Amino acid sequence: MRDDLDAIRALLPGVRLESVQRLGGGERTSVERVRALHPDGTTASLVVKQFRSAGEGWVRESAALAVLPAGARGPRLIAEGGAPPVVVLADEGDGPSVADALLGRDADAAAAAVVAWAEAVARVHAATRDLRPAFRAELAAREGDVHVSDAPNAGRLEDAVRLLDRQCGRLGVQVPAGAFDELRELTHQLAGSGTAALTPADTCPDNNVRTADGMVLLDLEDAQWRHVAWDVAYLTVPWPTCWCSWRLPEAVGAAAVAAYRRIAAAAFPEVATPAFDRQVEAATAGWCMASAGAWLDVALAHDPPVTGRGPTPTGRARLLHRLERAAASAELPATAELARRLLTELRGRWGEVPLALAPAFRERPGRGQ
Repeated sequence: MRDDLDAIRALLPGVRLESVQRLGGGERTSVERVRALHPDGTTASLVVKQFRSAGEGWVRESAALAVLPAGARGPRLIAEGGAPPVVVLADEGDGPSVADALLGRDADAAAAAVVAWAEAVARVHAATRDLRPAFRAELAAREGDVHVSDAPNAGRLEDAVRLLDRQCGRLGVQVPAGAFDELRELTHQLAGSGTAALTPADTCPDNNVRTADGMVLLDLEDAQWRHVAWDVAYLTVPWPTCWCSWRLPEAVGAAAVAAYRRIAAAAFPEVATPAFDRQVEAATAGWCMASAGAWLDVALAHDPPVTGRGPTPTGRARLLHRLERAAASAELPATAELARRLLTELRGRWGEVPLALAPAFRERPGRGQ
């Protein structure tokens, strides 16, 4: 038998494996559906995710899967190995993702998918509230010679500040006093020691699948420990790190945040308080500025659509929308002023480049406008 499954066979002795379908992957991974025939005659469909190297992606994903409790809305780990780096998961099927719904033609289905996403995130957070020591231990057991932090968000915010500082200098935009300090302070204000849990982190609209039991979150290569407001702010930015980053109708985002709070409040009573609204708003401004910094160099050069599996907004539309959102922040006033200054400069260069609603919501003119 000629395939790439010998390493997986070693992890599942006595189980016959047959390749069924390549599901995806890229430079870092390959993902494949396989049929497993067990010695007792039963069969199962599995998903095999092989990593090109035992780097941070494999360390984070396998560690997170090892601690994720039954009932959390994440993939179920069947086996894992480090040489070569691989995880074997229960197959969650071919159901649609949130991205599929957003790119479709049914506004009600898209709204329901976004709410289901929020409920799945809430269940993962609630199920992992007390698992930071276990997650740290699993990371340490796999990391090798290079330390893998359970909470890398602080370093990423510092990277965003460096990018914005350089870009503001290039554009001749004066940075208001205290703006970068506000962004750095988010590291402490929304730290992993607060209202925090394990998160897949890259919870984009295409990293999930709808099953008969509800939405399941996929792709834990960036799994980490952080304040839950960072994930909830995916609904209010929306989708700060994703290709499918169209606008959501305000009512849809609000319904999804409310669904999150209903489920998460049992584990985190603080998410039901007004203080959590302020934390989500601060995280929203932080995401907006970090993503603006990440895209600005490309957007200054040209305005291509964001790479994705379907129609996507252009980089300039996303960037201006992020700056508009940050400019309205009452939680980070100096950061809001910086966003306004950047917005004025970039509109002077590009004019108005509005970010459209996700395609599903354009089928009902006026909804969410």
